[in-house]
Amino acid sequence: MTRQPFMVRRMKRGRSLAIVLILLAAAACGGPASSTPVPTNAAIDPLAVDWDDRALFRRGLIAPEQGVLEGLPGASVYHIDLRIPPDMAVVRGHEEVRYSNQEGVPLDGIYFQLLPNASGGRVTVSAVQVDGQEIQPAYEFHDTALYVPLATPLQPGEHIVVQMDFTAEVPREMGGNFGLFGYFNEILVLDTFYPVIPVYDDEGWNAGELPPNGDWPYFDASFYLVRVSAPVKLVVVASGVEVSRETAGETLSLVFAAGPARDFYLAASEHFAVISGTVGDTMVNSYAIGERKEGARLVLQAAENALRHFSERFGPYPYTEFDAVSTPMLALGIEYPGMSGIALRLYDPDEVVSGLPAHILIESVVAHEVAHQWFYNAVGNDQVDEAWLDEALAQYLTGLYYVDVQGESAARSYRESWDNYWERVDRAEIPIGLPSAAYGQKEYSPIVYGRGPIFVTALAEEMGPGTFDEFLRDYYQTYKWGIGTGEGFRKLAEEHCQCDLSALFEEWVYGK
Repeated sequence: MTRQPFMVRRMKRGRSLAIVLILLAAAACGGPASSTPVPTNAAIDPLAVDWDDRALFRRGLIAPEQGVLEGLPGASVYHIDLRIPPDMAVVRGHEEVRYSNQEGVPLDGIYFQLLPNASGGRVTVSAVQVDGQEIQPAYEFHDTALYVPLATPLQPGEHIVVQMDFTAEVPREMGGNFGLFGYFNEILVLDTFYPVIPVYDDEGWNAGELPPNGDWPYFDASFYLVRVSAPVKLVVVASGVEVSRETAGETLSLVFAAGPARDFYLAASEHFAVISGTVGDTMVNSYAIGERKEGARLVLQAAENALRHFSERFGPYPYTEFDAVSTPMLALGIEYPGMSGIALRLYDPDEVVSGLPAHILIESVVAHEVAHQWFYNAVGNDQVDEAWLDEALAQYLTGLYYVDVQGESAARSYRESWDNYWERVDRAEIPIGLPSAAYGQKEYSPIVYGRGPIFVTALAEEMGPGTFDEFLRDYYQTYKWGIGTGEGFRKLAEEHCQCDLSALFEEWVYGK
């Protein structure tokens, strides 16, 4: 998630205007356009699609990536039916999810996270069933998690189907988690609006108290079929690609297929207009309210550049669509699978944010959020306990963006801003690898987003630039659609450089 920039540095390149480069204080933390009809022979009912039928997901993946549909046999599959009313006050849904136990131990129950309950909204759940049998769940952790007990332990390799109804009250005032869930400025934003299963790892279920710092999602790559019923005038932008569209009176029914993906996001407004371009086999869409066409153009250009250059460096962007959508938020940007939210105020050419012209900030924000498509979405990680794994890398990748698009001198200026941001905590040698909750209120961003990319740079210098680039490509390919860890990151780096990096990691990451 992108918060506020810290430093501005000007420099000239050729005949271009001065380029202002910033450090992103935090990062969200991304086929055809989402609102463009996709012809189908018949309407699709997600609740009637066979759990093992992944055909609908094929059109959302570029050809070289479609082989993943034959893999990930244990990936969760979500079928969701969502209804958005004209007043946007309460959205209602029915969810069915097939969950497979991919662990080495039996599971006595399953957790679902209810993240809107920590971000200004209110989700309640009813009619919970497991394989058709009614179950009485329990709300835990200040109602931010739902525990669903199982009558019979779920053995390794077995799967169950959990179904439930849910309602989500949509706030009108920004609160909790940067205003990413609510209805503001006639724009609906639904960040993880549905009950979602967190990762089960060597620590057990990752459901608990949510820290005030950083991002919360820590989910396995899953497949989503989501039907959205909404007022016909609403332009709906969502993760994945649109595979079905129907209109009945004043109601529009859309079906989106997204996957593999870490989660599912939706934004909607009657005022959205879209401009589009292409990068390879990917359509790139930039949505904004109609009078902000110039901001939408800047976002589209930066997104195309980032997708192109990151694909060349690490491996192709996997989807046939990428959407950038202008939304109100307290942050500057936020990442989601196949799309990114960019702060509404950055589209205003007359807006000044933290002393900087908004149109200058857009490029850095977009590049950072696009980088998360590789590290957060394709390669997942524990964003609560090891936030540096995606956030420090996204910062470092933004520097590479400037190398590729603006040149080394521009990238050097951008990298200098990391040091200045770290100065906010007097260059305190606080480890970048602490859990988010372990940082003080003023420490998290300067350490993870300032000191973090400085460590990645030090690591690249220690390994050698060519070796480091090969390692980062290998890290992406090795952990794609899986979960990366700090320990796995270090071990793979050592394999590439044939060197011992423990001292470097202890100095910067763990602080031992």
